[in-house]
Amino acid sequence: MKLNVSQKMISAYENGKSEPSIAILKKIANIFCTSVDYVIGYTDIREPIDKIAQSKLSENECELLNKYRLLPQKQQNIALGIILGLEK
Repeated sequence: MKLNVSQKMISAYENGKSEPSIAILKKIANIFCTSVDYVIGYTDIREPIDKIAQSKLSENECELLNKYRLLPQKQQNIALGIILGLEK
């Protein structure tokens, strides 16, 4: 319903009989709070990072940031401690 397309069209997308337009891909990404790249299988990073930050980060930095954000707070603190310890 949120995509404003028929169930038949959704089935066609799922079965590879039709491909969604860019506009539909954007809607799908917004519904699932992810990126179009993730929806089309271009990346396995599900959680998008801010566009401004992403434009200034390398692909590895984006992946690390996304994985860091998925960690519980305690594990984030441990990861940060390890990284800060490597600076010395």
